[in-house]
Amino acid sequence: MRDYLAHRGYEVRTADSWSGDGEDAPIVATDGDETVLMAIISVCEEGSDILAEPCVGVAEFEIMRRACLLYLADHGDVDAIRHDDGDHVVAGERQAKLRHLIGARQRAESRERPGTS
Repeated sequence: MRDYLAHRGYEVRTADSWSGDGEDAPIVATDGDETVLMAIISVCEEGSDILAEPCVGVAEFEIMRRACLLYLADHGDVDAIRHDDGDHVVAGERQAKLRHLIGARQRAESRERPGTS
């Protein structure tokens, strides 16, 4: 998934993953000015070529929301953040299917900067 994101133009922080108060994001990246927390929600077993239905429900949205808020609390320099969901299935050697749900949970912080109006 990291290679996919890099190919799509994201700046993947390869050494970074983040965990705070029980919430975690295995991948942290930036997409333009937005910080992106990325979780791999489902992985299907090798040999299957069917992606599972997206399993992002109310509980998952709340977990993502909490992770975004905790990340913002830990990183005061972040102005915009979103949480993406990734799913993938390995269908065979050198064969995989990916699904990337962009903005599964999004929060933008607008801050008035000193000297601006």
